[in-house]
Amino acid sequence: MGPKEEEKFIYISSLVLQEMRGTLSDENRLFLARWLQESVMNKQIYRRCLDEAQQREAYASLQHFENQRNFESIKAKVSFHPSTKRSGLLQRLWPYFAAASVLLMLSVVWYWNSDNNRPVQTQLRAVNDRLPASHQAIITLSDGRQYTLNNGEKQVVIDGSGIRYNDGHEVATINTAVSARIETPRGGTYEITLPDGTLVKLNAGTILSYPTEFAKDRREVSLQGEAYFEVSKREDQPFIVHTKNQQVQVLGTHFNINAYPTALQTKTTLLEGKVQVQELIKGQKVTLLPGDQSVHTRTELTKHPVNVQQEMAWVYGKFNFDGKSLRQVMDELSQWYAVDVVYKGDIPDVSFFGGTFRTSKLSTILNILKDQDLSYHLTNDGKLIIEKNDPKAQKGGQ
Repeated sequence: MGPKEEEKFIYISSLVLQEMRGTLSDENRLFLARWLQESVMNKQIYRRCLDEAQQREAYASLQHFENQRNFESIKAKVSFHPSTKRSGLLQRLWPYFAAASVLLMLSVVWYWNSDNNRPVQTQLRAVNDRLPASHQAIITLSDGRQYTLNNGEKQVVIDGSGIRYNDGHEVATINTAVSARIETPRGGTYEITLPDGTLVKLNAGTILSYPTEFAKDRREVSLQGEAYFEVSKREDQPFIVHTKNQQVQVLGTHFNINAYPTALQTKTTLLEGKVQVQELIKGQKVTLLPGDQSVHTRTELTKHPVNVQQEMAWVYGKFNFDGKSLRQVMDELSQWYAVDVVYKGDIPDVSFFGGTFRTSKLSTILNILKDQDLSYHLTNDGKLIIEKNDPKAQKGGQ
């Protein structure tokens, strides 16, 4: 995240504040309107800035922001100073409005601090930390050969002659192997281009099995975990993804499947084209159009419209915690940072909003989640212990 992107977030924040103060020019009003039309997420952030309860929560959160130098710089840029023309109510709530607007940049600033090795406040009670997932994967061929992929690369290409990195360097020849499996560990991610040109992005803790050469009448792969597919279109050769409890069939499209073995649901989200999802026990089928998601539980298969940007945040290098429960958030962090989450005592059923970059350290993420009256403790053996704060303990649970 460079200075230009950071400046854009700060600029948008200043426009929101100007609109609240009634000083927004026609030109800037048009700019803000265009920004709101860019994504559903932008509209959601904007609505939060106008919500009094979330403004108060944002203001309280910012009291814990350790890097006061950055915070003071941001305040100066977005002009926090109240106007004397404001009504009494607006004058009283102005600090909350300003704080809510600054939430537009918090993830940027936290990322910026982490990327430059500056100190970041944390709820961890130990010096341990976890770096984000890196490019890690192992390819195992059907003839027994196994290759650990170079973490300096992020993509391999499979074709009739062999397996190579995207820059052309060879990983292995195919020889007698008829199938292969690529596996990312927890804390690992990788991309693969299949023999037909289909691009697959593997999330952490995922296994994709595929033939080294597709059949003439179909292209079949098997998935465990989460992956995003950009399927090369071939009218006479459907692409089929098999998971434990369902199969997804397409001709050419962009979609995401979340099918971790420990999850209670399998989710298929469509970005482009059309897909057919079939569950394997009753044979029930649903057809998805862009913006639809199917949810397969143990008893039924349903579909509904979703916020695609939120569902696909991982593909774009972000966490999106909007509306997610504590356990849903921790499931994501467990995969991405390769930690085992342990809940101690009576944990409140809390939910979150917002998010940040997946390039952040674990301590940075926990810092963002800290205002839920919870304490986070990372042990030496990679266990993330979560417990409700003890009101009698020293502030911060340290």
